[in-house]
Amino acid sequence: MSDDFDDFDVGLFGTWGDADDAPLMGLAQGVLLEMKSAEALRAEEQAASDMRPILNEATLELRKQFETFRGLRCGAEVMLADGDEAAQKLARADIKAAIDAMSLIVRTLEKIDSLQRQFARDRQAEAERVADQGGYQEALREVERLIDERAEERYRQRCLAAGLDPEEPGGAAGDGAPPPDTG
Repeated sequence: MSDDFDDFDVGLFGTWGDADDAPLMGLAQGVLLEMKSAEALRAEEQAASDMRPILNEATLELRKQFETFRGLRCGAEVMLADGDEAAQKLARADIKAAIDAMSLIVRTLEKIDSLQRQFARDRQAEAERVADQGGYQEALREVERLIDERAEERYRQRCLAAGLDPEEPGGAAGDGAPPPDTG
């Protein structure tokens, strides 16, 4: 009675670490705009950090249980081949129960993995959002600087095309008024 569980590697479902949170924590703490959002952010971070060890422990426990049920099923397969009719009936029931339990464990491991991946995506999205906020202000300043440079460049081109000196203060290219005497 061989099935997909013979080739299934429960080791594919591992635990997740905290190492990727360090840069996010530093960035997120510098962007708190109000107390409510700060409290909500801290509560959300705490919930995610509390959940990760629980999910990791559940993963490790489920991996052990999976191996136990795999062994139970293998033992029942031996009884199925060598036992009398009553032992074979019991072995078939054990095999079915083991396969059902293993299926449930695999589905649960997949759900845990999905949650862990979602937590990782949420942390990454938050890190990108925080990084983008600072980047937006910097980009805005850069665009304003480029606009000023281009305006100055076009002013100089038009003055030169009209035969005027763009550097002459208050002259023909200026507003016609001499500069104030401050001395």
